[in-house]
Amino acid sequence: MKYLSLCAGGPGVSALCLGTVSFGTAISREDAFTQMDLFYGKGGNFFDSARIYADWIPGGHGASEKTLGAWIRERRLRDKVFISTKGTHPDLRTMHIPRMSAVEMRSDLEESLKALQTSYIDLYFLHRDDVSRPVEAILENLEGFRKEGKIRYYGCSNWKLARMEEAEKTAARMDFEGFVCDQLRFGLGDITWEGVGDKTTVLMDSDLFAWHEKTGKTVMAYTSSCNGYFSKKLKGKAVSPGLEAVYGNASNQKLLEKLKTWEEELGVPAAVLVSSYAAAQVFPAVPISSVSSPEQLNDLIRAADFDFPQDMLKEIRTVKKFVV
Repeated sequence: MKYLSLCAGGPGVSALCLGTVSFGTAISREDAFTQMDLFYGKGGNFFDSARIYADWIPGGHGASEKTLGAWIRERRLRDKVFISTKGTHPDLRTMHIPRMSAVEMRSDLEESLKALQTSYIDLYFLHRDDVSRPVEAILENLEGFRKEGKIRYYGCSNWKLARMEEAEKTAARMDFEGFVCDQLRFGLGDITWEGVGDKTTVLMDSDLFAWHEKTGKTVMAYTSSCNGYFSKKLKGKAVSPGLEAVYGNASNQKLLEKLKTWEEELGVPAAVLVSSYAAAQVFPAVPISSVSSPEQLNDLIRAADFDFPQDMLKEIRTVKKFVV
């Protein structure tokens, strides 16, 4: 599997990150261990989780981090894998109330460390923003965790461009490394904003894309496979109303037609083409992918090693609108 560095001088991580959102709940511990064994055996060393994962399931709180931590401990791989996780997500019952106080930041971090059975987290994300708080204070808290040895690097997830630009300037002024990575929703498919249920998520748009091209800031792309929308459509399978509401738009119809042609010309499944798109940009980008079977995981691993043709990227740019 290919590797890349998240930042200048940073450690190498696999070009595909295995998402663990359903580990320990919809995906049993045994099946999750099988997935992680397969991923690691194929060269994957990058795993992503979050404190909030499975909070929507009764008794699910912390299941993802606990399952990932148990696998790492049992396999004795802590120094061989790279863990990212996320904290400071609002309570699901009160999504309008941010959780970014120093006390809440530390509480989430300490809970993640305990669940993951580790003394440090390689890459720690702020899962949401609190625009009422000065960026300087937020960065100072993160730098404090780093100096304590509890995190190695930190990033932002679902932060808007203006706040990231402010964070960049503030970090430079304070002589901090700052955010090394931006985790946001990004994939081949254009997204119909009205169809997105959680309006606190941040989607890659043309302005954010241009900023990443200019700065070279690394992206971790969630929902990079577009939830299988294109593959299902090309196979004539049913697509849920929710998925259709997000991806059923005119530009994606054009992309579907192109994918059908490319699939036939290259002999490469659409799932591989879709999943490899995010990583084909000029800025470093790592797709985060969650799967339900070893077969799906094998397709994604294949995508991680696929060299997306530049002429296809140029064609996509003539169609893609990002958010519609």
